[in-house]
Amino acid sequence: MNNITGYVENYRDVTFSQLPFNKVDALVLSQFSYLKLGGLVPSVGTSLDPVSLRDIASSDRVSDLFTDERYKKPNMELFDAMASSERFGNVLFNHFIDLVSSRWEMQFSAVTAYLMPGVSHVIFRGTDESIVGWKEDFNMSFMTPIPAQVKAVDYLHYAAERIRGRFTVGGHSKGGNLAVYSAMKCSGLVRDRIDLIYSQDGPGFTRETLADADYDAIAGRIRKFVPRSSIIGMMLLSQEEYRVVEAKSVGILQHDPFNWIVENDDFVYCDDIAGRYSISDTSVNEWVKRADPEEMKVFFGKIFEVLDAAGINDVNDFKGNFASIMLNAKTVLDDLDEEDKNRIKEVLSVFAKSVKEQIKESLPF
Repeated sequence: MNNITGYVENYRDVTFSQLPFNKVDALVLSQFSYLKLGGLVPSVGTSLDPVSLRDIASSDRVSDLFTDERYKKPNMELFDAMASSERFGNVLFNHFIDLVSSRWEMQFSAVTAYLMPGVSHVIFRGTDESIVGWKEDFNMSFMTPIPAQVKAVDYLHYAAERIRGRFTVGGHSKGGNLAVYSAMKCSGLVRDRIDLIYSQDGPGFTRETLADADYDAIAGRIRKFVPRSSIIGMMLLSQEEYRVVEAKSVGILQHDPFNWIVENDDFVYCDDIAGRYSISDTSVNEWVKRADPEEMKVFFGKIFEVLDAAGINDVNDFKGNFASIMLNAKTVLDDLDEEDKNRIKEVLSVFAKSVKEQIKESLPF
């Protein structure tokens, strides 16, 4: 059994005309979209020609791609496998956008891939390492639409104008949510050209959104996948239909696409999901189901007040600092009852585990 890097290596000589674009390819491209593509892929608003993966690999700035220390080694291995393969080496990329705004509490990034004539895929990046991006994720629990969802609709229209024929859309984590939302809310002319929408452990939606007629128009084209121990993809909100993928490790670490198990050209699925852990069963999610939007806004605002007081601007800042963050939280949250404190500790633990930080349950909080 392999992961996405093993898949790319195994199918390195198989072109998209020989093996059509599939769900594993979509996850490969979603992980690629996390790389720091600025300055290496033409941006939205320019008239530059697209660049191939091999062009990017030969750039003297190629090392700029790998500045997220959490996934540097596996990202480099995946990129090298893609660039040296017949399957991905000639894929063209264009229309890159990357926006992070503390003022608007928005983190948004997307890029368009031209795999071969007539085969194009629009990719929405998931949550990056910025705290702004994580804050926007939690805003989903009480706000519709969030700024990134609005931007995703605009971007899909922009990309569709520059794509010939039909295409697919996808993304991992928040990117999967953006892929589904943009396909729902784009114009009917664009929506009719979308073949499939891939959501890879993407958060769900409010019940009101899933009841919308626009959702019904695309529901049959959504392909959602979550790992056995899904946390992000099952977090807080109502879900589209989905399939469960086997993955290595446990908990939040299964959100990492490199831990998803691939066999041949497909994922390995769980036939029996009775034992699957999901944050949807935890006190936080049960509380969110009952809480009104104002309560959720105050609750998640407290979490980011803790992070701001601790000087945390980047998820990587959790590494080695979790104990001091929790001590700081004890002061900031002194006026909350024990139930709310435990909920907040649960959410902060998700941040810490995303950088493989050791959680000490005996912390004074």
